[in-house]
Amino acid sequence: MEPLRVAVCEDMPEEREAILALLARCAIPTEPDVFSDGESLLKAYRPRRYDALLMDICMNGLSGVQTVEKIRAVDEEVPVAFITSSPDYTRESYRLSALSYLEKPVREKELLRVLELARLQKENRPVLVLSRNGSEEKLPLADILYLEQRGRRLAVCLPGRESLFYGKLSEAVKQLEGHPFFSCHKSYCANLAQVRRIDPELRCFVMTDGSNVPIRRESMAAAKRAYEDCLFAHTREGI
Repeated sequence: MEPLRVAVCEDMPEEREAILALLARCAIPTEPDVFSDGESLLKAYRPRRYDALLMDICMNGLSGVQTVEKIRAVDEEVPVAFITSSPDYTRESYRLSALSYLEKPVREKELLRVLELARLQKENRPVLVLSRNGSEEKLPLADILYLEQRGRRLAVCLPGRESLFYGKLSEAVKQLEGHPFFSCHKSYCANLAQVRRIDPELRCFVMTDGSNVPIRRESMAAAKRAYEDCLFAHTREGI
């Protein structure tokens, strides 16, 4: 079983050690990173870097709630479990789509339940399956910015990097049916959830990393509708 990448954010040393001891005993293997405050976690955080966050609410500096608010601005999917000795923040945990609310002292059974839910969410994450050097690679759809056909190669562009495969865009697109992707050009397919805006003058999607994905002239109206539909669906999910 692949270990879960877990961020533990707790400002009390004894509480951190207790949580790490519980993680070490859990049946689900983990690779924990430890942070003593929200500021240090935010500095290190990248979308999809962790499979779960164990977040103390009452900390010096940024509170756990304030920290998760900032994380939710860039990553709406990472499972979060708030940890606190006070029951006064239950409403905040629901508002931020927290996976669970754990009261101190954290019990191993409750922590295992959180890890199991995080594991299931990770395993059920939609992926694009492509072959390279005789082996399959699975790329989470949520991470993909766009796909680009470059001659005989297919480039899968992700924030800060790209992966190259031999294959056809038309074949990869078949796996994207039912997900918010739009074939905007004969050589490009964009993830609408990663689009920041449409530039009508340049006729392109401006992606969240600042890159531009061209839109063929005859597809501009359809691209705009598809993007607006994606935004509307996203808004409804957040209600």
